[in-house]
Amino acid sequence: MNSPFSISVSKTSSVPSGSIFIDDMDANRRVDKLLDNRSKIDKEIYQIQSECNHKTKTLRMLPEGSFHEVRWVCEDCRKKLGWPQKHELDVFMGTENLKPRRLQ
Repeated sequence: MNSPFSISVSKTSSVPSGSIFIDDMDANRRVDKLLDNRSKIDKEIYQIQSECNHKTKTLRMLPEGSFHEVRWVCEDCRKKLGWPQKHELDVFMGTENLKPRRLQ
């Protein structure tokens, strides 16, 4: 039975055959180092945001997963501060003067 699909796997490496675990271990160490760096960065951001007075906030459209959301954000530390009220969202979106239309 012939399949219309084919899978081709090739690995080019200067490492002798049978040493695949060396590459995997190296990748694992690099990933661990990156995750550690991300953790340090997240802690530093948390520290900065917790010490900020959040004097100036603006409405921003922020990516959240596969969609965007409008949130109040501190201009200094970029911390999400809250959700806008409906009239604030209407002004932000430029729809404050639009009248609702009935569908017929």
